[in-house]
Amino acid sequence: MTFLMTSRFRAQRPFIGAAVTLSLLSIFGLGASGGAGEAISSYIATPNGMVGVPQTITIAAPIAAGRTVTVGLLSGPAAFTTQATLGAGGEGSIAWTPTAAGTWTISGLGSIMTAGSTTITIASMPTYTVLLAQNHLQQGVSNNLLGVVVAPIGVLPPMGTLALSTSTGNTITSATLVSTTGTASTSSVIAGATATSTSVLPWTPTSSGDIPIKATYTPSSGGQLASVSAYSEPNTTTANATVSVRWPVALYAGSPTVLQAILGQGIPDGSVAFLIDGTTPVGSSPVVDGVGSQLVTMPASGVHTISVEYTGKNPGFSGTATQSVFVQGTKRPDALTVVAASGVPWSVALPITILRGQSVTLVGSSASGTTVLLRASGACFVNGAVLTALASGECLVTAISPGDAANSPGSATYTLSVVAAQSSVPPAVKATQRAVSLDDQIRTLLGP
Repeated sequence: MTFLMTSRFRAQRPFIGAAVTLSLLSIFGLGASGGAGEAISSYIATPNGMVGVPQTITIAAPIAAGRTVTVGLLSGPAAFTTQATLGAGGEGSIAWTPTAAGTWTISGLGSIMTAGSTTITIASMPTYTVLLAQNHLQQGVSNNLLGVVVAPIGVLPPMGTLALSTSTGNTITSATLVSTTGTASTSSVIAGATATSTSVLPWTPTSSGDIPIKATYTPSSGGQLASVSAYSEPNTTTANATVSVRWPVALYAGSPTVLQAILGQGIPDGSVAFLIDGTTPVGSSPVVDGVGSQLVTMPASGVHTISVEYTGKNPGFSGTATQSVFVQGTKRPDALTVVAASGVPWSVALPITILRGQSVTLVGSSASGTTVLLRASGACFVNGAVLTALASGECLVTAISPGDAANSPGSATYTLSVVAAQSSVPPAVKATQRAVSLDDQIRTLLGP
């Protein structure tokens, strides 16, 4: 991966091995011995990213201080430009939300051509799919199920189709996803995420019994990854149940989710009360178009009972339904690891020192297996996966992962000390743990 390309070495071949270190040393005015020198005068930098997750393109171009400058972004057939007004020192930034996965080249144009270009990688957004099926379905009648597809972080909702199928792979129905991002819909609450889409999945069962079904998400582009829900196993009979319970199969202690009451064919709207374990009321709601919904924070892990009590707006209509569910333990943030190339894993509670002018490649991993994003602030920046220390002082590096259906999005912030090369660094410094609040950008990435 190209870290930085300026006019002074455009004609050189790509850096490899030790050539990377030597070239970076020369850029910073450092000799092979590691003596401190001048910082980079001009550059364009941005970290590797993920579709739908906002990030910042950093520009340093003193030659264009105080002017509006143009940056070009190119990835395959996608090509566009964007602008920023630089400050008095020639510094500036551009907010960018990638919409396509792959390799992107970002270049300074016109007056900042000498700032060079950088090439980074944008990963596809992982997703997870949740199927909500009521515990009772009527054979020979169309029953509406609900599918939800979640992009755990970022601002772009999943787009594509959702297919309902049996455990043997037979497709029952499919539907196009509709974005619910930015709405107060029940699907957004179920997801607990800022970017969600839903599909109503109608099904007319032709047989009775407990039938395992699942929902499969197929994205419309390579910007998001496919996902499959856990199996639901509704019971199908010829009877028309007055009311049924609809819920997501995966429930987590302490996590909010939406429970729903679904009315049978021809049953008039009204209101419904929700109870946990038969005695603990958790709210009530109106029933509109046959659906009543309630946000519930699930109790401690173990087996529990969900009950709904329906009262119709027309006299003589009422009914109850119950469902036994297993609540899993607390959904934990995704565990992260960050390692500098050829080093040991970082700890948020131990000192980390980097020399002024030094560049190191960072490798992030997560328990969920999803891509780890890196962000930096202070006396450093991240370009691609390379951390560069600009000046003496403090550097904060934050690692972020989207998590998955079982792990909530995770983050970890590491505090680095940037020191001059001639400084003497004790070999074993005891660090005091530092609590670092995430800035607005990180809150945007992880959602509320």
